[in-house]
Amino acid sequence: MEFRLETASSRIALLAVCAVVVALFCYEAVRLELAEHRIWSDDLAKMQSAAALEPGYAEYWDRLGRFLQFGLDEQNFPDALHNYEKAVKISPLTARYWIDLAIAHENLGDAEKARKEFDEARKDYPGSAEVRWEYANFLLRQGEVPEALQEMRTAVQEDSTLLPLAINRAWRATNDPNQLADAILPNTAAAYIEALNFFAGEEDVNAGLKIWRRLADSHQPFEIEQLFPFLDVAIQQNHGADGERMWLEALAACGLPHDMPANGSVVLNGGFEHDILNGGFDWRLPSSWGMTADYDTTIHHGGQRSLRLDFGGGMNLELSQPLQFVAVDPSRAYHLDGFIRTENITTESGVRFYVYDPRYRDRIYLHTDDLTGTHDWTELQGNVTTGPDTQILQIEVHRIPSRLFENKLGGTAWIDDVSLVPAPAAGPTAGTPAEMATPTISAPRQGIQ
Repeated sequence: MEFRLETASSRIALLAVCAVVVALFCYEAVRLELAEHRIWSDDLAKMQSAAALEPGYAEYWDRLGRFLQFGLDEQNFPDALHNYEKAVKISPLTARYWIDLAIAHENLGDAEKARKEFDEARKDYPGSAEVRWEYANFLLRQGEVPEALQEMRTAVQEDSTLLPLAINRAWRATNDPNQLADAILPNTAAAYIEALNFFAGEEDVNAGLKIWRRLADSHQPFEIEQLFPFLDVAIQQNHGADGERMWLEALAACGLPHDMPANGSVVLNGGFEHDILNGGFDWRLPSSWGMTADYDTTIHHGGQRSLRLDFGGGMNLELSQPLQFVAVDPSRAYHLDGFIRTENITTESGVRFYVYDPRYRDRIYLHTDDLTGTHDWTELQGNVTTGPDTQILQIEVHRIPSRLFENKLGGTAWIDDVSLVPAPAAGPTAGTPAEMATPTISAPRQGIQ
C-alpha cells in the first residue's frame, strides 16, 4: 500500500505525528530514567515518587517496602507490609516478593500468615536455594529445628556457597557437632574441612575433633595444609594428645611419612629427612629476612641430610626457627638431644636450642649453650620437666640479638638429629620446670662429610 504525500498539508501532518511519537518516547524514557534514579536514592520521598511514576512495576514497591522495613533511621513495618502486598498483587509468581511479605508479617507477630506466604514462595519456585534458605531460617525462629535443618540441607545441596552460613546457624540451634553433621553436612571432604574451619574460628577443639573423625573415616582425599588452622587452635589450647593423634592420622591419610621415632622421641622428622610441612606438629620454618634455609645432603650428622641455615650478615637477627610443637605428658621428665654445626657464626651471640611451654613464652624451660664461630657437629642436650598442665612444648633453634656494636649475624649453621625422649613413666621426675638439670654440651663429633 502506498501513501502519497502530494500536498504540503499532508506532509506537515505526517511530520507532526512523527514529532508527537518522538516526544512521547522521549517523555517515557525520561520518566523511566527518573524513576530508576529515584528508587535507588535512599531518600524516602524520592523513592515514593518513583513508585508513583511506575505504579505497575512490582520491583519498585518491593524495594520501597525493604527500605521502610530495614531503614537505619526508622523502621515502619505496617507501611512496608502495605508495599509488599502491592508487589505480590502485581507479580504473584515472584517468590522474592512473597518472602519479603512473609518476613514482614512475622515481624508483626503473625507467624501463621507468614507461613502461608512462605508456602506461596515455595510453590512459585520449588527448586530455589534462596527460598529454601529463607524458609529454613523462619522455621528456626519458630523453634522447629529438625524441619529447619532439613530445609537447610536441601538448600546447601542446591547452592554450596550457603554451607558456611548453614554450619553457623545449625551450630547455634543444636550445639551438637554430630547432629550438625548428620543434618546438613554433605559427605564430602570439602564440607568437613569447612566445618573444621568453623570450629577453629569458634575455638572449640572438642567439637572439631568429632568432625575430624568423620573426615578421617570417610577416606576421602584432602590436602594436609587444610587442617593447619584447626591444628593451630588445638595447639594454642594445649590439646597435645588429641592434636598429635589427629596429626598422625592425617599424615597417614595424605600418604605422608607418619612413623614415630624408634627411640621414643616426641619430635617428628628430627633429622629433616622429609621436607618441612610448615604446620601442624611438623617443623615450621617461616621465611625470614637475613636468613635462608635449605636441606644439605653433603653435610649431615645422621641420615641422609641436615637443615642448613645461612645468615647473610646484614641483620642483628633474633632467631626463633625452625620450631616444632610436640605433644608431651604433664609432670614428666624429658631429655633433649640435638646436634648443631657452625661455620663462621659472627658476634658473641650464637645459635642454641630453646624448649618451653608456648603458653608461657617468658618462662624458658631449657636453653642450651650457644655456638659461635666454627664448630664441628656438637651435641647439645639437657633435661626438662613439664608442668602439671603442660601437654605441648615448643622446641626451636634460637638466637638472642647481639649487644655488640658490630652485631650483624653472618655465617652458617647446620641442624640435625633433634630428639626429646621421655623418661620412664615410673621413674623419678626432675621436679618443677624451674628446677631443670643444667644443660650440657658434648665434645664435637665428626659428622658425615
